[in-house]
Amino acid sequence: MKKLLDCFDYLKRYHSDLLDVVSIMLELFIFKRENAKMLEDMIAKSSKRKTIKEDFHAMLHNLIGEELYVPISSNANISKILKTLLQSSTELHNITQFLHIISQKRTTNKLYYYSTPREVNDLLALLLDLQDNDEVYNPCYGIGSIFLSLGNLNPNIHLYGEELDERLSNIARLIARFTQIKDYKLYVNDILKQPVFKAGSILRQFNKVICNPPLYAHMGVEQLKGDERFSKIGILAKNYPELVFLTHALAHLKQRGVFIVRNQTLQKSFLEEKLRDKLVKERMIEAVIELPKNIFPHQACDFSVLVISHNNKEILHINANNPHFYTKDGKYNQLRHIDEIAMLFKQKKESEFSKITNIKDVKTHDLRASYYLASKMIHTNELLLADMGATIFRGQRVHGGSKDSEITYYDVGIADFSVCGFSTKFSHKKMSGDKQKIQKYRLKPYDILLSLRSIVPKVTILGECIKDHIAVANAGILILRLADKNKAIGLYCYFFSNEGFTHLKRIYEQSGEGMVYINELLASSIPPRYLLEGKKRMQEIESLKHEFESLETKLQHLKQT
Repeated sequence: MKKLLDCFDYLKRYHSDLLDVVSIMLELFIFKRENAKMLEDMIAKSSKRKTIKEDFHAMLHNLIGEELYVPISSNANISKILKTLLQSSTELHNITQFLHIISQKRTTNKLYYYSTPREVNDLLALLLDLQDNDEVYNPCYGIGSIFLSLGNLNPNIHLYGEELDERLSNIARLIARFTQIKDYKLYVNDILKQPVFKAGSILRQFNKVICNPPLYAHMGVEQLKGDERFSKIGILAKNYPELVFLTHALAHLKQRGVFIVRNQTLQKSFLEEKLRDKLVKERMIEAVIELPKNIFPHQACDFSVLVISHNNKEILHINANNPHFYTKDGKYNQLRHIDEIAMLFKQKKESEFSKITNIKDVKTHDLRASYYLASKMIHTNELLLADMGATIFRGQRVHGGSKDSEITYYDVGIADFSVCGFSTKFSHKKMSGDKQKIQKYRLKPYDILLSLRSIVPKVTILGECIKDHIAVANAGILILRLADKNKAIGLYCYFFSNEGFTHLKRIYEQSGEGMVYINELLASSIPPRYLLEGKKRMQEIESLKHEFESLETKLQHLKQT
């Protein structure tokens, strides 16, 4: 692998365009796979100090074809490149790993925009359950990294696809050729303006559809309001490319499709809910597999795999956002135990990580796997924070605007958090602000405050004394508010415990940004014992707090004498 990566880096010296370098490497892999004897002959000729450059260029040009051929710079040492190629393994799994490294791990190449991590591709291919002669369609194939997984699993398929960028398409076609997929027809086309696979008003149907939509794409959707693919659903929005690609792909789907979507499209918002309602009502969702956080380079969102098919009476939810299914890989997480996920899917099996829900019990406001798995815990003596009536909101900046007027209040920050127990002292007093916002976001007794961002979670709870003050948490704070003060105290005691602190810390770490997300908090399961014993625990915490503060005062006095 090191030799191949060194060769890639060597070619980068002579080619300013990175996509050209990727194409050249693929040309070399194809050359070795299809003309191994010629490769050896070229090296033998070179060792006799005979010129091979012109012969090699001509031979490679004829092999690849005029349309896809990218010539190697005349300044590069062809003999050196060919020797490296001969000494390196170019088996399919090695080339898959090579492309994964240059596109996903070496993020400075910025190829992650056009590809998908190897492990995710492998999972998608397994979920498709490829059969011989299946027709597989991809409406946005990028550089075609998914083709490596498809070809490895079953090359005896007919592959079809559309891609907007011609240069990406050229790389994808080289990959499809290298994998020796039986038949492929990959077009350069704008699917929104005019789908290729359409005869009159009839869209061609494919056995399987696979799609990881480009989230950076700006969708020109204005002209599509009358298009039969979208008009019945009405979910056109240029800020939601996966919805457009998903709706387009559904129009081509015959048997099963797998789609990567952002978790935000699976919950709340009215725009996405229209599509979710349609999919649930028409029984088209076979499974939702929630992926680990932070497995896609430079993506702040969380993702799931949506498996679509027909006539599903139940939906299988698999929560792979669990340490069992990922491992730390540099700055990012790497999906693992893919076969186990695929087996849970194939067997439609309930487990610690999976749950089957009857279609009539599905709630379209949230289709995420973590939501249904958390609900499952309620029946095993666990209580979901979302079902405790918790309201969660972010602190606000309430001063410094045109609506400021005279008002005295405290701007509460992390510095005001007590080490343990109730926070009762606030130091940052302000004399002006937006009265309307201050009243709207005013803190109340038994509000639980969390640091929005932190390496180590910071948490406190406000006591009755806050009623004597007007106070607002700043924008770096998250506020949890429960109507029942005993539940609030119990929840604080859980967060204060080693068990709860570890859970909170995991939420911060898994975000990839060192921050806590509201949806992840709401999906937290709270052991009932903390709610039952909260009052007693809090009395013990407060007692120790007073001892701690007394000792701290004595230590400060000792320092000053």
